Amino acid sequence: MTLFERVEAEFRQAMKAGDAARRMVLSLLKSAIHNSAIAQRKKDAALGDDEVQDVILTELKRRRDSAAQYKTAGRSDLVKKEEEEAAVLMRFLPPQLSDAELRALVKGAVAASGAASVKDTGKVLAVLAGQLKGRADMSAVVQIVKEQLSG
Repeated sequence: MTLFERVEAEFRQAMKAGDAARRMVLSLLKSAIHNSAIAQRKKDAALGDDEVQDVILTELKRRRDSAAQYKTAGRSDLVKKEEEEAAVLMRFLPPQLSDAELRALVKGAVAASGAASVKDTGKVLAVLAGQLKGRADMSAVVQIVKEQLSG
């Protein structure tokens, strides 16, 4: 079953269960996937799992950014809503790496890239990009890379 088929199946389940919040998130996700297919001129052909995962990551980032802005504004009700939507989206991504696993991968990437200072953060991220896609929050990865390169 492709990732898009999983999204559609979850959408149907949410409709049958009467789960309006989950149905809305999945409907928006389906629309975003459809819009991405149109933008890539693949209207008739379905997007591959990697492309669908990219759309999910983009939508997840939007939810996290919105939650951060709402938290700053003191709108805890909206923060909760955005976090719930993010949790629905996370179900379609691979299992997330633990902090220890992430630090170990970063340490190996620092050694492999020959990075010596914070200026070399891009080199380390280039090594990690393929390994971490969808498995870690990249803002946390950048923070860990900077910690290791500055320490």
